[in-house]
Amino acid sequence: MEKEKLKIFLSYHKKTPCYKSEVFQPIHVGAENSAEIVDFAISDNTGENISYLNPYYCELTGYYWVLKNYINHCDDAYIGFSHYRRLPDILNISDADTPSIYGMGYNESKVFFEEMDKSDLAYYCKDFDIILPCSVYLYAKTVNPQLRSDEEHYNVYDQFKIEHNGSDLLDRLKIVIESDYPQYINALSKCFLSERTHSFNIYIMKKELLKSFLEWEFDILEKVGKLTGGWQQDKYLRMAGFVGECLINVWLNYNNTLKKGYVPIYMVDFESDYILKANQLHEEAEYEEEIGVLKELVSVSSQKFDVYVSIVRLYLSLKDRENTQKYLEEAERYAYVSDEFFELGELYKELENGEKAEYYYIKTIEHDNSNKFYASSFLYYAETTKNLTLINKAWKYMLNFELTQSEQSKYDSFKRIFSKIC
Repeated sequence: MEKEKLKIFLSYHKKTPCYKSEVFQPIHVGAENSAEIVDFAISDNTGENISYLNPYYCELTGYYWVLKNYINHCDDAYIGFSHYRRLPDILNISDADTPSIYGMGYNESKVFFEEMDKSDLAYYCKDFDIILPCSVYLYAKTVNPQLRSDEEHYNVYDQFKIEHNGSDLLDRLKIVIESDYPQYINALSKCFLSERTHSFNIYIMKKELLKSFLEWEFDILEKVGKLTGGWQQDKYLRMAGFVGECLINVWLNYNNTLKKGYVPIYMVDFESDYILKANQLHEEAEYEEEIGVLKELVSVSSQKFDVYVSIVRLYLSLKDRENTQKYLEEAERYAYVSDEFFELGELYKELENGEKAEYYYIKTIEHDNSNKFYASSFLYYAETTKNLTLINKAWKYMLNFELTQSEQSKYDSFKRIFSKIC
């Protein structure tokens, strides 16, 4: 008897360390809007697709691609979805919905992945219709598999409002369900009132069951989007993806006789292994090797500005001005994402680039005009230049704060000098 097949699509949105095997298939979601080529993955902008809607649908643009271009042409018994940072432990499926979300470093994850790759993973799925991560409790800005009584938690409806600035999308979802799928209205109400939910849009199903669910889900998402005037009109991104998380729970409530299995999820930390190695090299004063590790870290880190700053500081210590300037310019590209302008001002001060240092000190103050430290740092820098015009500009920012007695005395002295010379 031929073994049943399982395919799990892992959603990637950028080039990062890859998990790929006969079972695990990377898919580049949002490929239509991406300047990055993720060459190890299927692209969701081929065939019939909604890749351009990825800012709103998130990973679901990849699920749509599977529905329209794969599911009718494959011989898989089971098809599932997960993400490049979240690996399902197929080897340990159970029928108990118990907390089972763990962390794992990248090097450890490679061993874990190889262990799964040696096994007949479809065999582990055979007793279930659908396989999910454990359900989670909902808090104001996060989820947690364990309910902690000392923290206030919410039901699905209320937490959605809190998380998404009062969005009325779930009200629009209810309008669509009442109009087009009224048999699901009780399941929807049950979902809204529940304090536990299945998150992440991660699941594995029997193929025909998955096809039925995805057709239902995308029909509803399209109709909810029309009530918005098109998803592009919604002022918050990723909202269709969040509504999708709600819909899998509505569907499960309605189809409550399905045999459910629960799979542990490992949240892969790509950064930690690189950081530990970089710290070790730093302690050993192997700075060139440390820079090499940090350059590798850039490709997987979500804190690219901080990594580039670390590289810049190392090149500064090595008195390599050319590379210092090069990687400082790279850091500048990400400062506008994280609003880290003060660090740039300090670094350009060390490089003796007065124009850039002044620009970023002022940018820092304008971004956070309630922090006296930034204003006083700009004043300190201006005083080192001995440029009276620049010092006067810095004092104008300082005067927005209450001055200490010594600061007032210092300002009065400067004012007398400035008025005589300028």
